[in-house]
Amino acid sequence: MVPIIGFSDQTHLTNFSGDKKAWLTLLPVPPKFTGESARADETQRQINADVLQAVFDLIFAPLQPVAQEGTVMDCSDGKTRLCFPILSAWIADHAEHATLHGISSKACSKCEVSGKDLGEYSRLPYKSRDYTLYAKKASEHERTGTPSIAEYFQQIGLKIGRNVFSGLHRVDPADLHKPDLLHNIYLGLFKHMMEWVEGFLKKHKRQQAFDDVWKTLPPYPGFSVPKKAYREVTQWQGKEMRNLGRCISAVLASALRDPDSSQQLPFKRALQCVSALIDFSLMAQYRSHTPETLSYMEKYLLLFHQTKDVFLEFRTSKATRAEANRQDRELREHMANQHARAPPSHSAAKRRRLADEERRQRIDQRADFIQRENHFNFIKMHYLSHFGSHVRRFGSISMYSTDIGELAHKEQLKEGYRRSNKNDAARQILSDYGRRHALGMKLQTTEELLKGGNVLRTGDVATDIPVSSDYSVHRRVLRGRVNTGNIIDLCRILEIDYSDLLPEMLRYIRKTPADERRLPADSTELELLPVEHFNQLEIPVPDFQETNVFQIHRARCTGTKAFRNAGPRNDWVWIQAGGPDTCGDLRGRSVARLVGLFKIRSFRSEVGSVSRLAFVQMLDLANGG
Repeated sequence: MVPIIGFSDQTHLTNFSGDKKAWLTLLPVPPKFTGESARADETQRQINADVLQAVFDLIFAPLQPVAQEGTVMDCSDGKTRLCFPILSAWIADHAEHATLHGISSKACSKCEVSGKDLGEYSRLPYKSRDYTLYAKKASEHERTGTPSIAEYFQQIGLKIGRNVFSGLHRVDPADLHKPDLLHNIYLGLFKHMMEWVEGFLKKHKRQQAFDDVWKTLPPYPGFSVPKKAYREVTQWQGKEMRNLGRCISAVLASALRDPDSSQQLPFKRALQCVSALIDFSLMAQYRSHTPETLSYMEKYLLLFHQTKDVFLEFRTSKATRAEANRQDRELREHMANQHARAPPSHSAAKRRRLADEERRQRIDQRADFIQRENHFNFIKMHYLSHFGSHVRRFGSISMYSTDIGELAHKEQLKEGYRRSNKNDAARQILSDYGRRHALGMKLQTTEELLKGGNVLRTGDVATDIPVSSDYSVHRRVLRGRVNTGNIIDLCRILEIDYSDLLPEMLRYIRKTPADERRLPADSTELELLPVEHFNQLEIPVPDFQETNVFQIHRARCTGTKAFRNAGPRNDWVWIQAGGPDTCGDLRGRSVARLVGLFKIRSFRSEVGSVSRLAFVQMLDLANGG
């Protein structure tokens, strides 16, 4: 089987040339009709659906015979096999799936869960959607017009005959939907969660404490330090929400410290709920899973559902708020009419007391109504229940993330649109991307051929090409060089005592084996050696669960100088302070702050002339680390 993965998403090209939009697709999709008629006229909506279905039928037509009978293909190992190209996934956000599967916005494309159960946790799976059965019933309804069939489709949130994937050979449309970390977690539940947290903090008067902690987060390699208070940020993107997930538990715990007796239980449940959702999202990012990691995912999801009720009062929808305002307005008018008919026999003080009682009555009635109507029944809450079953059947969730498509908006569409003359832009976009994609493939092919040696063959002609050295082992690199002078000048720049640095350097030199020693052990000779000062150390760190991919972490060390118009930055790092039997539970590791990064050159060394060193300030271990 040759799996085919489709992708579709709509993007906005410009705000200055009308309402131009484009659909980024592996297989192209036409834009919808817009305007008042498309929302009000059922005929127009049916035309939209028919056009969409016709385009997909045209696109999928070449796949139908080969998916059923197969086709002979040349494989990467040089062998020829009978292959069956089958559509196995369609990557899109929920709005796209609702359009392509022909379901309502509050329905799930994988199962027949009801709208009132979207926010509930169920240990048993809901009934999977049977799109073959739906197609038969839709055909029957078209022939007979039976009202019960229309009611059936309405109950399960399905639009009759509007699934573009129905009828494809060897394809179950219910399996095409894949969990999406970007839209479901980062831009979905994380945003909802932070709205709940903001309401919770406001109720308990902890917003300022949260902002104070948020603005003082220390730098760390791979972590973007917030530059504004949380309430000052007006728009959040996927990268920023992913960054938020790394620190929100600690920031919230710090903001909710020292609760009084009435706050202890809600504060504890709020922290449990937020931490459970964060832990679930981190486990979902694993590239490979075991039964143990899947059990952790289920446990975190269960804990999230068990504790989410602490935020229920902050889950007020626009419709609920509008209805509460309408009822409050009617009650206020009713009270005013009663006062108008009653004789003015009360004193001013009693009228004020009555007004206060009526105000409390209105507030209590509004709060009771909102509490009854609030719920967690929205589709992104329900999609979490499909994460575990997806991993068991199809593997890692991150393989199907829409991150790739969102990033492709800029490269495949927007850059080509900007380079075009805006007339017949679609053809120019495709031509521009085709040329750049072909050049990129050529460069990658050349790079792969160079890995085998320094000879590149084109037919019978061999060409000698020097091999690139980019395939060497990753190593730490110093950046931001400043010509300093000698060790004394370095101490003056870093504002550290020379009597503190010199003994540490001599201790380091004497501990180095004699055959590997590069620096002289004499303090007088050491003072004369040239030194270069650096303010950045690039550390290659193997990516989680993928050791052949490295992420570059940049540790900054500016001494007393400001970093990017802010205060000095001297990052915390882990260091190897001894063997596994030292430093207690840390097993030889310790935490230290960078004080200085420098390179010192020795003229008389035979082993090597340059030593790259870091001067750190270690933390004292407490309670065995």
